[in-house]
Amino acid sequence: MIMKKKYVVIAAIILIAGGVLVFLFSGNKASQGKAGQDVTVKRGNVTHFTEQTGIIKAQVGAIVKVGTRATGTLTYLKYQVGDAVKKGELIATIDDREILANIRNTEATIESLKKDLEAKEAQYLYSKTNYERELSLLEKEFTTRDSVDKAKREMDVALAQVEYGTAKIKESAERRKALEVSLSYTKIYAPISGYVSAVSTQLGETVVSGLSAAILITIIDPSKLEMWIYVDETDIGRTTPGRKIEYWVDTFRDKRFYGKIDMIYPQPEIKDNIVYYLAIVKIAPEDTAFLRPEMTTHVRIIVEEKTDVLVIPNNAVRFEEGKTIVYLKGRDKTEARQVTLGIRDDRFTEVVKGLEEGETIVVPVVVRKPSQNASPGSKK
Repeated sequence: MIMKKKYVVIAAIILIAGGVLVFLFSGNKASQGKAGQDVTVKRGNVTHFTEQTGIIKAQVGAIVKVGTRATGTLTYLKYQVGDAVKKGELIATIDDREILANIRNTEATIESLKKDLEAKEAQYLYSKTNYERELSLLEKEFTTRDSVDKAKREMDVALAQVEYGTAKIKESAERRKALEVSLSYTKIYAPISGYVSAVSTQLGETVVSGLSAAILITIIDPSKLEMWIYVDETDIGRTTPGRKIEYWVDTFRDKRFYGKIDMIYPQPEIKDNIVYYLAIVKIAPEDTAFLRPEMTTHVRIIVEEKTDVLVIPNNAVRFEEGKTIVYLKGRDKTEARQVTLGIRDDRFTEVVKGLEEGETIVVPVVVRKPSQNASPGSKK
């Protein structure tokens, strides 16, 4: 009986304490000022933001699939996944022996055609001279029209032979040029600097020009990154190009990155029946060393900033009967004072009216009422 009375007394005390003025407020984990602590009203900066989710992506042109236009056996492949590569470095080579043989044969053909052309040109010059001589003799009536016509036909045939030989040389030269271009395709160089993210073939394999198998490696330039932010439709009205942002990733939770919104796509995206708009942020070059494509980002879009304004900790604010009040510490007692607030961030709230710089307020103590279902006499 004595123990039961003791528990009843303890329960009564708890209930009485619960009936004492309980300071409730809109809680914020990042608020400054401990419960029951005196805080001086001071000037500071307040940043109002919206919180969104984003993802790191490679910019257009930052990922390049390197292939070849040549067909043949892969005879050299220097890089593997994860290797660093510089623009202009030799990546791979394709067996070029057949192309080189064709080039030599074509060059031999050109030389032969040139010699043949020289003979044809000499024949043409001879037939032309003969034709001109026959014309002169005809004027003096020392020859016949048939002889002149015959000389003309011989000259025309010789000229046609020269033109044909010239065309054959030109055709062979174009073929040699095409072969030289094909030869250049057998040596593959890095088009950009970066890291090898994928290798699609290996030494000894035959690659075929024009097919997907001709893709050798994929290079990514990690210095060209951007962030896609999925902005909720309720916040898009306050999100415009040029807005400053702050973000972080789970890998570096204590490190903050900064940037600004470069553009917003007008076409919405719908996910789980929620409308989003895609905002694009170019990643600063100095930040790309810490970030990788497809990383999830936690983003704060700065909606409004105010500097050198009166601020108080968020947990110093209390809402009672539709009024916003703080507890001002006086000489003899603490009194409630109604205030007008401005913007707030995760730590501080702007005071527009109701307080003066240097005044002291008290951060309310939050006391939780005991559960009505709790049994004061229950043993633990």
